[in-house]
Amino acid sequence: MAGKVKVKMKTDKGVAKRFKKTGSGHYKCRHQNLRHILTKKTRKRKRSLREMTYVHNSNLRAIMRQLPYA
Repeated sequence: MAGKVKVKMKTDKGVAKRFKKTGSGHYKCRHQNLRHILTKKTRKRKRSLREMTYVHNSNLRAIMRQLPYA
């Protein structure tokens, strides 16, 4: 009688705010270590931390599972 109900997967909203999928299929994100304790970090280091980076392959599977519709 009652068929199986298809359950939609939910997007992890915290992950959705931190990671974006690019056109080539990679996921881009911000660097860490740029919030506080900045006085001991060099200008060059802080400048390079401002740039976006790509998610490492070891973390890619977890990000893809949390963003099913990205």
